[in-house]
Amino acid sequence: MDIDNINHVGIAVRQMSDAQTCFEAMGFTLTPYSPHSGSLKAGETVQNFNSGNRCLMFGDSYLEILASEDPANPAPRITKFLESHQGGQIICFNSEDLPGLSERLRQAEIPNSGVLALQRDIDTPEGVKLARFERIQFEPDNSPEGYIQAARHLTPEYIYQPRFIGHDNACHQLSQTILVVDDVDAFTSKYRALLALEPVIDGDTVNFHFPSASRLTITGLQGAKRVLPGSLLPPIPGIAGVAFRTTKLDRVRTLLKQNAIPFADQPHRLVVPAECALGISVAFEE
Repeated sequence: MDIDNINHVGIAVRQMSDAQTCFEAMGFTLTPYSPHSGSLKAGETVQNFNSGNRCLMFGDSYLEILASEDPANPAPRITKFLESHQGGQIICFNSEDLPGLSERLRQAEIPNSGVLALQRDIDTPEGVKLARFERIQFEPDNSPEGYIQAARHLTPEYIYQPRFIGHDNACHQLSQTILVVDDVDAFTSKYRALLALEPVIDGDTVNFHFPSASRLTITGLQGAKRVLPGSLLPPIPGIAGVAFRTTKLDRVRTLLKQNAIPFADQPHRLVVPAECALGISVAFEE
């Protein structure tokens, strides 16, 4: 298996300060701001992107919050994301064999970027370190749902720092990513080929389960009403929601109430609507 997890989901926001306020109120610890640089094509020189991130880190996954380094001089990539909407823009799967993955996709006649370099400075207890990654973008011209890619961490010790993995809400994993689409059958076929996994189909909802216990959920508009009750949706098809696994759901419920954050209370699951979480619905599950 050349894809074994959802490594991270990326959201684009207009103001990083708004993201800090929002996610801290839900009980998350955010990493310090980290500027981005990378190459846009295989073999090209690494360049500064004029954007950066802060992340919600877990043991094997994270939520990446992207913004322009200087909102007065916005980064072209962030500007392009925000032309569509503020919210979910990226799904990045984890692969420890990117060359093999790229070749599998090529043999299946699935366009991909080839292996690209990415790096960013990371603040560590020993000082600033250069975190390095490799990545592949899937179907660059045929992914209206978002920027879909896979990555391999070359310096994971700089990314998964213990000091950022603990959260007041006791969340310990990015457990679910939710796509709401206009053609469930077509997107199921697409992701079956991309992931080389067989999905579990439950009516109008489709789940691809990874060995890490995370899952990609694909659903239509009717299914979204059940999975993400009371939430606005992004342009369809789109990355509509994420879920985090917690050991203390009652603690999350208390935090949300204390900070006047609206949520739907479902069995073993709480769902904060997208309009209260910078354009992406946020669920907490036991």
